[in-house]
Amino acid sequence: MRTDSKHYAKASGVFRNEAEQVRAFLYTDYEYPRHHHDFYEINIIFSGYGTHHIENTSFSVKAGDVFIIPPETVHAYDNSKNLDVFHLVLKEHFIAENKEEACKVDGFLQFTEIEPFLRCNFPEAMFLHLTQKQLTLLKNDLMIIDDNSEFCTINPLKEHTAWKILYWFSKLLSKQLKEPKTEKSTKYEQPVMQALEYIHQNYSEKITIKDLCDKFFLSRSTFLRNFNEICQCSPTEYLLNYRKNKALKMLEEKKLSKTEIAHLCGFYDLSHMERIIKKD
Repeated sequence: MRTDSKHYAKASGVFRNEAEQVRAFLYTDYEYPRHHHDFYEINIIFSGYGTHHIENTSFSVKAGDVFIIPPETVHAYDNSKNLDVFHLVLKEHFIAENKEEACKVDGFLQFTEIEPFLRCNFPEAMFLHLTQKQLTLLKNDLMIIDDNSEFCTINPLKEHTAWKILYWFSKLLSKQLKEPKTEKSTKYEQPVMQALEYIHQNYSEKITIKDLCDKFFLSRSTFLRNFNEICQCSPTEYLLNYRKNKALKMLEEKKLSKTEIAHLCGFYDLSHMERIIKKD
C-alpha cells in the first residue's frame, strides 16, 4: 500500500505472518484517503453511508452494499456518516491458487474481476447489495473469521469460511445482475457482462468480434457501441489489456519462459507479446 497518510503503517501491516491468508475486522465511522495495496479487500457496509472512490470514479454507498477491491486498485472513502465497514482481506495467491475451481461458481469472475473493472469505468454501480435478512445471516459467518473472535487463530477454519462467503457473494451477484434493471440501465449490460466473462475464461484462445457477436446474438454495431459505452474501450483493446496484465503477472512470478507465457496468454508469438507490453 502506498499513501502519505498516517494510516500507512496500520494498513501495510495487515497480515501478521507469511502463513496467514485471511484477515477480517470492522472499521467504525470509516474514512480513508486514497491508497492501494497488494491484496484483495472485500468491503461489507454494515451501517451508515458515504462515498466510495475507486480509481477515477465515485459511488454513494450504504448499508448492505458489498464489493471487492482487487490488488493495486486505488480507492478511498470520504463524506461518511456513521459508516461501519467490515473488511475481509485475502492474499492474492489465496485466490489465485484456487481460481480454476472457483471459476466454476456462477458469478465468481463477475464479483472478483469484472464488476470492479466496470466500477472504475461505468457510471452506474453494479455491485452486490444485501438485504437486511442477508446481512443478519452473514454475521454468523463473520463471527468465525473476525480477528477479534475466539476462532481467530484457527487458520483452516477462517480460510474455509472465507471461501464460503466469497462463493455466496458470487452467486448472489450473478442472480442480482440478471434481475430487471432501472430506467437508467441499458438492456445490453448483461450481454456485455457475459462477453467480459467469456474473455476472462478464454483469453488464451483466439477470440474475434464476430465470435462474441454470434455468441451473444448481437449485431456488430450494437455490440461494439454498447461495449464501448460500458467499458470505455473496444473489445479488442480490453482483450489485449487483459492478456498483457496476465503476461506481466506471469513474468513477475518467473515460473515459465517468455515464450510459454506468450502462448498461454493468447499472443501470436513472443514478439507480439513484447510489443504489446512495451506500448505503455
